[in-house]
Amino acid sequence: MPAGSVVILSGAATKDEQPYVQLPSFAAARADTGVAIHEVNDTRLLDAVKDVGFSFVRTDLFWEDVQAPDGWHFGAYDKLVSDGAARGLGVLFILGYKHYEFSPDQPPTTKSQLGAFYTYVYQSAQRYRGANVRFEVWNEEDHKMYWLADPSPPKYRNLLTTAVKAARAANPNVKIASGGVQQINRAFIRAVGDVSSATLRGADAISVHPYRQRDPESVLADYRELRADLANYKNAPAIWATEWSYPSYGYKYVSGIDNGHSPKARALQARYAVRRFLVDWIAEVGLTAYYDMRNDGTSPTNQEHNFGLLDENNNRLPAYDASKYLFSFTADATSAKYFINEHERYIVLKLGTRAGTVKYVLWSYDDGDALKLDVSQLPRRAVVTDMYGKVLTPTDLLAVPETLGPVFVSVPS
Repeated sequence: MPAGSVVILSGAATKDEQPYVQLPSFAAARADTGVAIHEVNDTRLLDAVKDVGFSFVRTDLFWEDVQAPDGWHFGAYDKLVSDGAARGLGVLFILGYKHYEFSPDQPPTTKSQLGAFYTYVYQSAQRYRGANVRFEVWNEEDHKMYWLADPSPPKYRNLLTTAVKAARAANPNVKIASGGVQQINRAFIRAVGDVSSATLRGADAISVHPYRQRDPESVLADYRELRADLANYKNAPAIWATEWSYPSYGYKYVSGIDNGHSPKARALQARYAVRRFLVDWIAEVGLTAYYDMRNDGTSPTNQEHNFGLLDENNNRLPAYDASKYLFSFTADATSAKYFINEHERYIVLKLGTRAGTVKYVLWSYDDGDALKLDVSQLPRRAVVTDMYGKVLTPTDLLAVPETLGPVFVSVPS
């Protein structure tokens, strides 16, 4: 047991050094982790997505792109689905937005506009019926810029109901979620409510975008509150975190750095990226997607140009390498449990594997006194690394401050 902020690990498969919480859906949450892309025809980008360890890509399936006066034009999206499948990747399509003929410069809200949107969703769900494709309806509909009008829960509810009806008519086995709201906008989600009825099974998931200026670990309490809300639905939906990450410029955690391309800012981003994945897996969300795979521009002082795992020239950033190591380290996990000390603000994740190897990931999420790892009881064959896989050689105590990032321990059987 820990003494103060000292954590003792033994590497024993059945011995709990802490009062752990079991995570029966950890492996499933980890396996359903994807990343946003914008260029649907870039196979080099898909190769990088696969290399990191993601299982799907998220992108827009624009209504205006696929429906034209002379018929339907899904060719570019067909190729993405095919190219993804060749790499073992699925696709999460965002259904939206305006259409120059049916709903110009506004969301579909009238009966005729919703009827046209129904046809678009039906055609999309039917076309990808046999593929590894899922859908979410709109994106950040609680924001005026994305909804294309003042946000309206009743109007979005009508749109969501229309889309779910259309998708389920085209494919009864479709997986479809509501659009991701900004942060975790529970007020908007509650105002929209459950669209299920006696004749309609509602959305399979409620999507959120848990962006925050705070530490990633703060999302755990938000998820608990949202789950309590969703438990009242006719068929309790899953939580999907379809967009979330930390840029290397413009956020509080990098506020003392005036250049998003600086090594220090990018190292900080890597730490937050790894922790962002870990907390979603610990929370056992149904699906989670990182934003995004590649920087959208070249400016070191434009927040929107500094979210990527790759830079604008496809060079790997520290967050890429750290994320890849995390996926590799956790790939063979068959069981998981975790302990969180909310007072001293650290987390220990313990994984079991089919081969009998016991693994740990532990980290501090406080800027105060460093967590200390006591390795004196670990067997000699144990390997301790940093979040990039660099081997650390502690004697008895290893300081694990927040600035080090997560530490990985592997004890072969």
